[in-house]
Amino acid sequence: MACSCSPAISAEMVEWVRLGGGNSGCCGNAAHTYGFHCPANKVPSSDYSRRRDPAGPNACKNWDWACAGDFGHSGKSNLRAKHAEILARLEANDAKLSMLCEFIGQPWSGKPVYYWFRGESIRKYTGSGHDTWSHISWWRSRSDQRAYLWTDGGATPTPTPTPVVNKTGPAYPGYVLGYAPSKFDSNVQTWQGQMQSRGWTVGVDGYFGQQTLGVVKGFQQEKNLGVDGLIGNITWNAAWGLPVT
Repeated sequence: MACSCSPAISAEMVEWVRLGGGNSGCCGNAAHTYGFHCPANKVPSSDYSRRRDPAGPNACKNWDWACAGDFGHSGKSNLRAKHAEILARLEANDAKLSMLCEFIGQPWSGKPVYYWFRGESIRKYTGSGHDTWSHISWWRSRSDQRAYLWTDGGATPTPTPTPVVNKTGPAYPGYVLGYAPSKFDSNVQTWQGQMQSRGWTVGVDGYFGQQTLGVVKGFQQEKNLGVDGLIGNITWNAAWGLPVT
């Protein structure tokens, strides 16, 4: 029986690889005898991937499509962070991801592999693997719909943040500070020190690592600056120019 990856999922994989991730595939091997890695024509209507579809067990966009992708992060913290964001959005019931129904992965080093299925509580995964990649499934009835997991696909314009005037702190260094956990930058250290003084939990070591990335994004979200995880002119000035909340 034929098996091909849903074009929507293939597009997500292409974008993931461009970001430096790995493509572990969509169609399962001989060991996959059930679930979303199999095309609908290979599993009975009682299979959970068909039975639990809200549109019914026969609502398949294409009977030859496998409807799950394995997105490899190889343990890289910057890539894992993107998977953590997806899982958080799924738990928050983000309407933009309503075509997704299943997530298995380990977005955080040192924590378990988690299993999430729409409508259920997240729990520790009892199977094997999925520590260096995340399995993400689409409802078979909506497997033709893009989720834009890694980009917004131009579907959601990014609002222009309000300019922030910095009247008390050091001037913006003139270049964007981004994730670079092995590179010391005195400007990163300056920004970290200011954020620590504002009450954020962050080390003042001059390295833009995972902790600093989380603080940048949290601060941007709190101040409605546009969440991109980068310390540009606006985010830099906001550390001194906006009130502490």
